[in-house]
Amino acid sequence: MWSAFETDRTQFDIQSQQAHILVNDAASVVDLINKNQQGRFDVVVDNAGFELVCDLCLVDFLLGSGLAKQIKLHLKPHPTFVSDAMILDVHQTIEFFAKSNNWDVTFLANRLQEYLELGKLVLSSDYFWTSPLAFWEMPDVIRNDLAASNLTIIKGDANYRRLLGDRHWNYTTNINDIISYFPAPLLALRTLKSEVAAGIKPEIIEKVAPSDTNWLTNGQWGVIQLVPNPA
Repeated sequence: MWSAFETDRTQFDIQSQQAHILVNDAASVVDLINKNQQGRFDVVVDNAGFELVCDLCLVDFLLGSGLAKQIKLHLKPHPTFVSDAMILDVHQTIEFFAKSNNWDVTFLANRLQEYLELGKLVLSSDYFWTSPLAFWEMPDVIRNDLAASNLTIIKGDANYRRLLGDRHWNYTTNINDIISYFPAPLLALRTLKSEVAAGIKPEIIEKVAPSDTNWLTNGQWGVIQLVPNPA
């Protein structure tokens, strides 16, 4: 979680980062993945660059460990924001790995390419991911596709806003009630960069708000929110 105003990102304090996670359902996510081993997991990808590298490392871990049978990445057909990840970015990132002088990185490229060839890693794009529509307005073709997912990971602030219809819910509203429309178990990974949020405990807000008046928008706070059983 980095502020847009930070220029030096070489220092990373994991303890400080964890303290800035307002909702942390990570343990429940691990349990869900373990209960659905050899299942299909979907990722609605956000940014290219370093973030996409991390996404591909997660893909490699889940497929290589046998926790996942298939992973489907949902990418954008074009960048709405300059860093939005497309299918081409995935291929170019793997090609970049393959040219590395580091053996581990080139071996990672070989594994990812093999996952693609075997259909274990699937790349997909749709104009819905660049649209302003709320996620409850997703086309039936996407809804029916995601219904086959054991867990769909939604990344980024803009996607989070669309999950909530870009509406100003009370921040303590049960997020399960809002996202009951989603066709599969859902994990939202998001740093707060807008004044749209839900599912945060009142005592957390009472503690954070006085200490950081810009906590909703400065990118210094995040959530790992699981909706395990949408209606």
